[in-house]
Amino acid sequence: MRSVVTRALLVAAGLVTAVFLATAGFLVFSRASAEVAAADQRDAAVVAAVLAVSADADDVRGTIARTAAGAEGRLSVVLADGTRLGAGGGSPVASAGGAVVSVVPGSARFPVEVFPILGIALAALGAAVLLGHRPFTPVINALRVLASSGGKRVRLSGPQELEALAASINSASERTSQLLAKEREMIADVSHRLRTPLAALRLDADAVGSGPVADRIRSAVSTLGHDVDRIIQALQPAEGELPSTCDVASVVEARMAFWSAHAANQGRVCEIDVGEPAWVPLSPDALGAVVDALLENVFRHTPAAAPVGVSVVRHAGWVTLVVEDGGTGVADPSSALHRGSSGGGSTGLGLDIARAAAEATGGTIHLERGRLGGARVRLRFGEANSHHSPASPRAWRLWRGHP
Repeated sequence: MRSVVTRALLVAAGLVTAVFLATAGFLVFSRASAEVAAADQRDAAVVAAVLAVSADADDVRGTIARTAAGAEGRLSVVLADGTRLGAGGGSPVASAGGAVVSVVPGSARFPVEVFPILGIALAALGAAVLLGHRPFTPVINALRVLASSGGKRVRLSGPQELEALAASINSASERTSQLLAKEREMIADVSHRLRTPLAALRLDADAVGSGPVADRIRSAVSTLGHDVDRIIQALQPAEGELPSTCDVASVVEARMAFWSAHAANQGRVCEIDVGEPAWVPLSPDALGAVVDALLENVFRHTPAAAPVGVSVVRHAGWVTLVVEDGGTGVADPSSALHRGSSGGGSTGLGLDIARAAAEATGGTIHLERGRLGGARVRLRFGEANSHHSPASPRAWRLWRGHP
């Protein structure tokens, strides 16, 4: 802000200084030109006075030589008999005894008075910039307070407009805090309410007996309980906790151990290609939630025999996670990435969870037609501790229909 004020003051004071210098320069040079013209008139008058008393050519030549205009070769005399004395032509300025005195106008020299005027103008320009900052100091200080508030309540004194802005920011911050607190209370309440039916599910799962189906039920119940505990713990984040990273390949392999078994039970073909380790600035739980959300969409909205493919590719500072299926595709891809929007009877939050995770790393989400014939969700995560060019736009919806 201070630099903007400085530039504005420089422009305004500079224009005033330029006008002042132009006016002063014109006046100074006009005076110098008038002085030169007056000096020429005096030299011509001196020669005319000599001609009035004597027409001797030698006397006139001597007089011409003693004048400044004559010494410069700008003054000449034409006697009555037509004899020209002196150099130059010029315009007649005087006459005496039938002789005519002519002078070529001289040019004004650079006046030394310009230098003091220039110094005064520059000093005034600097003073204008320095003094001009004083009225803006309260505004700049108030803006600095606003910029450094960091979401805290703002207290400042300054122009009425900025005080009103601070009050609006405080009001919006308080409203946001209330909404966040209410949301956290709601999430905590729902999570705690889930504990009771989860406890009943655990008892029922233990009573099922043994076998692959029973093991999968117990594993699903255990995973659900873990997720509920994780949600409750996330409501109270640890202070000063360092940002976590995870290996996408490891997380995908771990989660696909569960989903592969589910696919085998349905008779699905499940293709997995995770490649080399690829680290992204997300926690393992956050990335696992993304994988689960995408695979849950596949298993819920595609036929049981539809194939599914999951792959991870690391390239040029980006880590790409692709989940595709052999289903019928997305009915309305233009709104599929909108939070809460779903055309298949679900909550519509699966793709939004994936989008938020990708954008948290500076990446993008792409919804396309896949090689298996159905939908393909392609997530680009910014690789941890790696330079990569910004990805824009963040959400793409590419859908060209069946080939």
